[in-house]
Amino acid sequence: MWTALSFGTFADNTLRQALLIGIPAGIITTPFFTDADNALPFIGALLPLAILIFSSVSGQLADKYETAFMFRRTKFAELLLMLTAAIAFASGIGWLAIAMLFAMGAQSAFFSPVRVGAMPKYLKPNELVRGNGLCNAGLFTFILLGYMAGGALIVQEGGGFMVGAVLISAASIGFLAALRTPKAAANAPDLKLSFNGVTQTVRMFKFVFEGRGVAPPLLGVGVFYLLSTAVTVIIPLYGRDALYAEPLVWAALNGLFAIGAGIGAVTAASLPKAKSSLGASTLAIACAGVASFLVYCLTPLAAGSEANPVSLASFFSSASGLSLTFILILTAALAGVYIAPLQAAMQRRAAPAVRARIMAASAFANAAFAIPGSLSLLAITATGVDPRLAFIAVGVAMLIIAGIMFARMRALPEGLYDEMLSSADESPLQND
Repeated sequence: MWTALSFGTFADNTLRQALLIGIPAGIITTPFFTDADNALPFIGALLPLAILIFSSVSGQLADKYETAFMFRRTKFAELLLMLTAAIAFASGIGWLAIAMLFAMGAQSAFFSPVRVGAMPKYLKPNELVRGNGLCNAGLFTFILLGYMAGGALIVQEGGGFMVGAVLISAASIGFLAALRTPKAAANAPDLKLSFNGVTQTVRMFKFVFEGRGVAPPLLGVGVFYLLSTAVTVIIPLYGRDALYAEPLVWAALNGLFAIGAGIGAVTAASLPKAKSSLGASTLAIACAGVASFLVYCLTPLAAGSEANPVSLASFFSSASGLSLTFILILTAALAGVYIAPLQAAMQRRAAPAVRARIMAASAFANAAFAIPGSLSLLAITATGVDPRLAFIAVGVAMLIIAGIMFARMRALPEGLYDEMLSSADESPLQND
């Protein structure tokens, strides 16, 4: 499961980053936009938009069918889509590559509730924070590798062929891994499927708000996706117009966030098993807000100029560049610590019979938050303001989140809704 998740993440982000770097660099054409920069926020919104559309069905399927069966089917679909994307990049058909990014969002909509819903089947309740930390570590590590592969390869001669080869290879490994995922019985095998998206979405969120303590961590994870998506999409313009750097530096900046998030995920995996770790989550997001302000302050010190843009070598060899590197990694690491306890709390609290549908509601919420995060770039492209201001906005949002979490901790004892933590000896798969 971990391998299938990680290599699928790698393929998604190789495809996405090849588009986000290739378009402003003029390598990939966007026939529907006169200004290529305006294509970036819409491309960034394609993955979450697809998740919004398909989540109501995906949660039902994940609850109705056996887990390993669903892993195999979703990863086979990914392989077919990546074959098509490889053809698009190799032949230079930009619109088809963009369409495949949307299709991969649809595939993710079906894979995500299967994977997240399977974890309470495979792991004991007190292993969920650690399990989510390790999955997030793989997730962010392979996001980084995808950023590096997509951004670095697309700017090379014959980059389209190289990107295509990487996509096919990653999807093949993910499919082979999915063949070996452990079997786990369906949550609701007698569930009657409904394809009325509106009705089922309302029903999914009814399960969320009826579940004891499920909604707060679900919304907290959603806000993480809003902020992380905004930063990821803004980075190319930040690198070009605020840092005055070359395209390889833009790709490296996104990579720094992925490195930091991976470090944070590993840190979260080492948090005490006997606690919910929601206090650590609160402290982490508060510190991340402060670090985001420092990114704004340090940027002018590391910036080049339009006439003399910063190269990758000069960025990582200067004291100001290294300082900015450290703060970017720290910000992302703290965000990585923030999210894992929230994910574990949501999984613990979800009723088993509707768990996958609650996880699909979480995927829906993540996508709903990610879309405005992506479209927030229009505030920069339409006004021409300094992209550094995005880090001020993100920092303020993080401090607000920390304040809300602290207020809830004062009002409700930490772990009030996490009685399952005491069931440390419960065996995984015992209900299957």
